[in-house]
Amino acid sequence: MRRIGNRARSKKSRDPHWDNIRYISGTLIIFGHLVEKMSEHDGLRWLYVASWAIRVPVFAMVAGYFSSAGPLDFREVRRLVESIAVPYILIGLLHTLQKWYLYGEWTIYHANPAWATWFLLSLILWRMALPYLAALRWPLLLSVGAALAVGYLDRFGSTFSAARTVTFLPFFLLGWQLRQGLAEKLLYARWSRNAAVGVLFLTFVLGWVVRHDVTNDWLWMRGPYGDDLPGGMEWAWVVRACLLAVGMVAGLSFIRLMPKCRIPLVTYLGAGGMYIYLLHPLVVRPFKLNGGVDWVGPWYEQLALIPLAVLISAVLASAPVRKLTWPVIQPRLPWLFAPAPQPTATRQPPPPRRPADPDQTAASVERDRVPSVG
Repeated sequence: MRRIGNRARSKKSRDPHWDNIRYISGTLIIFGHLVEKMSEHDGLRWLYVASWAIRVPVFAMVAGYFSSAGPLDFREVRRLVESIAVPYILIGLLHTLQKWYLYGEWTIYHANPAWATWFLLSLILWRMALPYLAALRWPLLLSVGAALAVGYLDRFGSTFSAARTVTFLPFFLLGWQLRQGLAEKLLYARWSRNAAVGVLFLTFVLGWVVRHDVTNDWLWMRGPYGDDLPGGMEWAWVVRACLLAVGMVAGLSFIRLMPKCRIPLVTYLGAGGMYIYLLHPLVVRPFKLNGGVDWVGPWYEQLALIPLAVLISAVLASAPVRKLTWPVIQPRLPWLFAPAPQPTATRQPPPPRRPADPDQTAASVERDRVPSVG
């Protein structure tokens, strides 16, 4: 009964708004990985570019929203190890085994994260740095400056997810600031709904206009600036600044417009958003290897990729898949950790002595001076 009660409270405490966001954003990530190299199709290229802000930037915002700037105590360290560090290692091993099975080659993922697992590595670093970043006066502004400057460092690339850790940090901090009160001003104000509709409309219009001008390297932001940026290296930071601005504004607009109530099936599947994100590369890789999207041609075949992405995400977040893969995605390793430190009992100091009443003290002194009779 206690376990059932705890599970009921856990489900009741989940915010359906963020679960809806997780599912839609995770489905769009799958769609993006299905079509990222199909630039010859205008429609798919347009959706890939226009929906960029709703994919990984939103995932980073969600992670920041549910992160705490408190100190890394025993409980928080255990949570980081069990929910992020260990899944990072285990998913990397699955990628190693899969590539050996498909290609006959051993790829050990250590310095360079496996496909999509860079996010976990960055999330660990973001969470460890958050208490120090929160102490700054303008953490979001400083993180944007760092994201623009890191593109000029040639050796700051994909090793240990260094570049993406810095370039996607502004989205993580923006999500954290939503939890600090910014959400009340942006996500629940009446004026912001119409503004969010306009922003997303303009984002998709802009995506159509620049669909063939924006390269994947610009959107991935996983290395130094390339030579293909307009204006040369001197103005390369402007392109990234525009991407960060569009990602923040469009991502916030998407979060604003997502329903805040429970949606049948969508909300439940969204609770398994991390299953969708971490497991989908293992499904997409063999699918694309065996010509899974080679049949795509006319517009109606391109549209068929959207329900395909929905189907993959629904299967990965379903109850059977979660039950089968939870030891990898959400492991519980009590044997790995020492017992939690118990708070030491501190001896309470004795209460301070009340100062003597000066009138009573003077009377007692005077009484002592009078000789006793008898």
